[in-house]
Amino acid sequence: MKQNVSHLNFEELRMELSAEAGKGYPMFIAGVIFWLVMGIGGFFVPQHIMVWVYLFGIGLVLPLGILVSKVVHVNFLATHNPLSSIGGLVGGIQIFFAPLIILVAYQQPDWIPFVVGVLTGAHFLPYAAIYQSKAYFFQTVGTVLTVSLIGLSWMEYAYLLIPFSLIIVYSITLFWLIKEAKAVKGKWTAQEKNILSQYNYLKWGSRNDYRNQKY
Repeated sequence: MKQNVSHLNFEELRMELSAEAGKGYPMFIAGVIFWLVMGIGGFFVPQHIMVWVYLFGIGLVLPLGILVSKVVHVNFLATHNPLSSIGGLVGGIQIFFAPLIILVAYQQPDWIPFVVGVLTGAHFLPYAAIYQSKAYFFQTVGTVLTVSLIGLSWMEYAYLLIPFSLIIVYSITLFWLIKEAKAVKGKWTAQEKNILSQYNYLKWGSRNDYRNQKY
């Protein structure tokens, strides 16, 4: 539920954002769908076409995540919370990866799953601090290590191995985030009542005390 959060301190804002946005777990549903499509495409679509499927597909992950959030009734954007702008900036970093990905697509198309995997995995790390989430730390480390291992050992199979490997990493992260989100939502619901009662007392109680003293 949207509300006025101007009276909340930093830690309370972070907890409110985590509860309201579900710690961003809809993005991982979108991520699983993306990597599943890439993995299936790796079996049936020629590699020179899959390169462009990756390039255009990665741009659809955010809109898909927003759509998923509406389906699961999570206020993913939570624009009423000022900390959400930090999350937006972190997500926007991916736009600046585009020239690198396009360059790799032209010069080393075999490396596209590796590059996309590493960049998307690494960009989630700041959310570990924003949401105070161990799941995001696991996701970043797990993604980068998994993709690097495949890149160093079986790059010729990258279009098959990387997508299905990352489906596992993303799925673990997804269920971990859902668990974290449920826990923080329960804590926030209880704390929110206490905060609102204190806020209302400070706002209205002091006025009533003043009026009683006056009259």
